[in-house]
Amino acid sequence: MPLRSAGNVDLVFLTCAWGCCRLHGPPHRALPRTTSAPEHVHLRAWRALDGQGRGAQEAVGIADDGAVPVFHVDVTKYDMVEAAVRETKVVLNAAGPYWLWGTNVVRACTLLGKRYVDLTGEPHFQHKMIELFDHTATKTGAVIVPACGFDSVPSDIAVFLANRTLKNALGPQTQLGLSQSFFNIKGGFSGGTMASMASEIEDVPADVAEESQKDYALSPVKGHPSPPQQTAVRVPFSQPPMYGAAWIMATANTAVVQRTFGLNALLADHSSTVLASARAEAQKAGEQIRPLTYGPEFRYAEYMTFSRSRFAASLFSVLLGLWFTLLFNVPPVWWIAKRFLPKSGEGPSEKLMQSGYMNVTNYTEAAGAPGTWAKTTIRGKGDPGYKLTSECALALALDDAALPPHAHIGGVLTPATALGSVLVSRLEAAGLVQFESQIVRGNEESRKDR
Repeated sequence: MPLRSAGNVDLVFLTCAWGCCRLHGPPHRALPRTTSAPEHVHLRAWRALDGQGRGAQEAVGIADDGAVPVFHVDVTKYDMVEAAVRETKVVLNAAGPYWLWGTNVVRACTLLGKRYVDLTGEPHFQHKMIELFDHTATKTGAVIVPACGFDSVPSDIAVFLANRTLKNALGPQTQLGLSQSFFNIKGGFSGGTMASMASEIEDVPADVAEESQKDYALSPVKGHPSPPQQTAVRVPFSQPPMYGAAWIMATANTAVVQRTFGLNALLADHSSTVLASARAEAQKAGEQIRPLTYGPEFRYAEYMTFSRSRFAASLFSVLLGLWFTLLFNVPPVWWIAKRFLPKSGEGPSEKLMQSGYMNVTNYTEAAGAPGTWAKTTIRGKGDPGYKLTSECALALALDDAALPPHAHIGGVLTPATALGSVLVSRLEAAGLVQFESQIVRGNEESRKDR
């Protein structure tokens, strides 16, 4: 179906990558059927083309029930992307790898003052978008929110809730110290994830990839250095001891959490000049912002919950590190490996996705109050897939008045800074995720915040 104008302005505008929709189900189906989208949300789907026509063949199956019209958009042609974005309010971009296909979509959303979410786990793409569009987005009011999927909503929201719990218990001036997240998941890797990794290996300049993976590379404020890398880390308060090992998404997730830290710190320092000229408005904004800051002692790391054996966790971490070193630095290893990795449109079976789960536990210590922690758990059944991202898009489309201060300024933001409590409420209401955050002292757990 060619692009045409619509009588109604769409509240959510969707894009799909070639092949990926067949596996997980297109995101426009996740919106009306499995999330909290009201009937008045007008949906349309893009089928992203890559300049060579790829993607058009599969487009017929995206909206075979006729509920959502499908439009072909060549994401390599900016004029075509801009014309499509101009007609909508929120863009949910599922067309990756984002390093290859995402820039024109973000550029159009930025220049037109629109709202944007995606599922990227590519720090190099986010770094590029911040450099190119963050400042302009604050001028146009565009709200650009990458990493709104499994990478990195659980990580970002876990620390957001921990911060709130500690401040509720100890006072609004409480600052955060060490924060660690431990992931226990069951699932599999999709072809889209592998395509992003392939793009990083084959398309992203080595110096760009290296720069984007430095500590606080995405943050406007440099914070306390991250904890030194360890091959095995004991899960706090675990009895008998449980150990965390290296987690392959730690770099991408940590970068997003650190950007949240930096955006909150920057806004707290400049709230009176950035947010409002009127004193009363600045004071009100300041009251909203101060509780968001994590403090200068904040440092973050995350791991995969692995084993009760420190040795087993250490061995896994060493082998994983060796594997990725070979994969990224020895071309024959990558050439052989990619023949066996999932291709776009391939991945875990529907049965595996339905039986999967996500359990994330975060422990954040209060700086200045040794031994006092917030324990935050995030639990989800099945593979949330596009559903996390769909709720992020709906929050931007429908919950404008309740969004945090950052969303009313614009910029390249994060799930926590753009959506905050609104996203927590939406995910719970949709039955996708359960949240709990409570104070832990010693071996006691008390004073639940949720």
